[in-house]
Amino acid sequence: MESLLRNARHGARVLVRAPGFTLVAVLTLALGIGANTAIFSVVNALLIRPLPLPASDRLVQVVGLDKDARPQYLSMPDFEDLRGQARLFEGFTAFVPQSANLTGRAEPQRVRAGFVSDSFFDVVGVRPAIGRGFVAGVDDAEGAPLVCVLQHETWQGLFGGDAGLVGREIVLNNEPYTVVGIMPKGFRFPFDEVELWAPHHSWPHYRDELAKGKLALRTNGMVGPVARMRPGVRIEEARAELAAIASRLATQFPEGGEKRSLRATPLRDVIVSDVKQAVLVLLGAVGFVLLIASANVANLMLARAAGRAHELATRAALGAGRGRLASELLTEAGLLWLGGGALGLLLGWAGLRTLMASAPRDLPGGIVPQLDATVFLFTLAATALTGIAFGIIPALRFSSPNAAAMLGGGGRSGIAGGGRSRLRAALVVGQMALTLVLLVGAGLLTRSFGKLAKVDVGFRSEGLLTMEYRLPQNKYPEGPQQWHTHRQIIERVRAVPGVVSAALVRGLPFSGNGGSAPIEVVGQPTPEKPPRARTNTVDPAYFETMGIPLLRGRVFTDRDAAGAPPVVIVSRALAELHWPGADPVGRQIGFPGQTPPLPPAEIVGVVGDTKQYGLDETALGFVYVPQAQNPHIFNTLAVRTAGDPMPLAGAVRSAVWSVDPEQPVWKVRTQQSLVEQAKGMPRFLAQLMGGYAALALLLAAVGLYGVTSYAVTQRTREIGLRMALGAEPADVLRIVLLRGFVLASIGLAIGLVGALALGRVIGTLLYATSPADTFTLVSVALLLMLVAGLASYLPARRATRVDPTVALRYD
Repeated sequence: MESLLRNARHGARVLVRAPGFTLVAVLTLALGIGANTAIFSVVNALLIRPLPLPASDRLVQVVGLDKDARPQYLSMPDFEDLRGQARLFEGFTAFVPQSANLTGRAEPQRVRAGFVSDSFFDVVGVRPAIGRGFVAGVDDAEGAPLVCVLQHETWQGLFGGDAGLVGREIVLNNEPYTVVGIMPKGFRFPFDEVELWAPHHSWPHYRDELAKGKLALRTNGMVGPVARMRPGVRIEEARAELAAIASRLATQFPEGGEKRSLRATPLRDVIVSDVKQAVLVLLGAVGFVLLIASANVANLMLARAAGRAHELATRAALGAGRGRLASELLTEAGLLWLGGGALGLLLGWAGLRTLMASAPRDLPGGIVPQLDATVFLFTLAATALTGIAFGIIPALRFSSPNAAAMLGGGGRSGIAGGGRSRLRAALVVGQMALTLVLLVGAGLLTRSFGKLAKVDVGFRSEGLLTMEYRLPQNKYPEGPQQWHTHRQIIERVRAVPGVVSAALVRGLPFSGNGGSAPIEVVGQPTPEKPPRARTNTVDPAYFETMGIPLLRGRVFTDRDAAGAPPVVIVSRALAELHWPGADPVGRQIGFPGQTPPLPPAEIVGVVGDTKQYGLDETALGFVYVPQAQNPHIFNTLAVRTAGDPMPLAGAVRSAVWSVDPEQPVWKVRTQQSLVEQAKGMPRFLAQLMGGYAALALLLAAVGLYGVTSYAVTQRTREIGLRMALGAEPADVLRIVLLRGFVLASIGLAIGLVGALALGRVIGTLLYATSPADTFTLVSVALLLMLVAGLASYLPARRATRVDPTVALRYD
């Protein structure tokens, strides 16, 4: 310990005497460590830290799969059989999120409700902090009084934390619900932004299907289960049991689907699936930055140690052993890395705040990254590992008395130190290779985003105001009532000053809403597997309001009402798929498998293709159905305005309330914002990767400049001799530049292999861009060589100004 303290004091004095070197080294390390700390904080929150639920590693999502492996809700009979037969699970709970109307207040509001079975709170392992949860056999019984449990934040925000609210009634979906409990502060079920919980049987669709006598149908998907495995059960065992149960159900009840199956996925994996790959790619990128930064500092330390050659040689001659010199040099490296780690932790904290503030959306499941003990340990480990790996290099090179003596004798003659020059060159080559990989990754993502940003969505998104609403099923139980109310609402909205046109659509593009269904092309052979098409229900003004071009035939009119012959409009992609080179207008499409069976519908028009869920989706065929012939309680308003859409939001909302004062509207936003949101994550990823690549390029350029500059200094006498013998400045310039280009070229060749491997890793993040995109590879290679040339030119230019008479006396 005494020796360590002595070395630390000596190292601190040495570093204080070289403030410029110390500051540059610490800042370089801090940049690399800080970037890693910020990104790892996100990785830790998403992939390492447990979800904020007890024993969250035992929670899984269970989904049903049809014969084509498409996810689907389970039927109530299948769900009950699953609960009764599973032995490796502690419990199953239904979970269906849906908007609900909260009325009886000054202004109607929408809340996000989670309709769950009675065992929900037991399965997730969290009970209400005030009041109670749902009682099995009581609250979940059909016909039982309606009850609900509020999120703590909902209780505080909407009800002012009223201590007497438990036991009182609130009005949801036009019915009284008794509040029986309040969840603990901070509780959040990570699947959805649920604001209150209600029994599954009070879900409007459940009650509608119950009234129609459809609950017992094995084909009627009604439940999205979440389950808790028993302690010690592995996910593979749970999946095997579910597969056996699904096989028995498919054999015993083939009417539900002979090849249907079940799939269990850890809850965390479901939540982070959309962002996991992108975050891990970023973690790899900042890891490269840290390696490049560490190599730079190692090169700085090698240069500094070479400058101290006489000192080291003298100390060796006076009896200082190699162990003593090595321990002192290692201690100096340790102090540098410790300072870089401490400053990096602060930069990581600031970087994390900046990162989350600039992210296009919050992390899924309400996960909030923070600098906790795991992040601190990671930062400590990253600091220690890179410090040992790179800090030991100068210690090993310059702690040998023979080496020190040789350096002392050789001085700056350029005769000695060849091994050290090769080592410094190798570090630069590694920096160049890693930088090339990062630049190619950033280039691919940037090129991909550039193409994504230019995608034609198929409609005019500017000037469109949108908002959603859901009519209470018990207030508007029949289709004609629902359509009549929708018609009244849209007519009032069209009368608002500043509104150019307005339309109703069930699945607004980029809202996440929409659906698909199997279709039958009447007059063509029926394949064994019916083709599917995306479906949407719209009113007659939809295509004009959205700016979707009509290519053939006509759009819907008021004549396409309930009771009129069924009609549809198809998209160009669907028309070209099923009637290539022919006009589909007048043909018919059927909808097999519907209950009750639907008659074939006549195609009356063809419209342009549109994107529905994302910019990168393949253009799939669309079938549009008139809302009058297929009414529903849910709808979306699309309102085209003469100017900025948002200032008209209040007037449009008032128009809705003029029809029904208790009808909430929500998700008031512009269509343009939805399209931009779809670009948000690719843009953010490209920008972040580009920033890290630029930092890596700067560090690599500095490293190459340092090595070249050091080599020029070491060869000053040689250069002077060459010039004294008649060498021209251009010859000296060529020699120095050649060395820089050789190092860069070797790094480029090595990095190219890594870049091609990275391209395959990030291939799923790219749109219309090959992982081996020639343009990107060539552009990055040219950029790297240009930067290498500039980094080498500056010291090369200095070399051409060497005075031969001075250089020949240089030692």
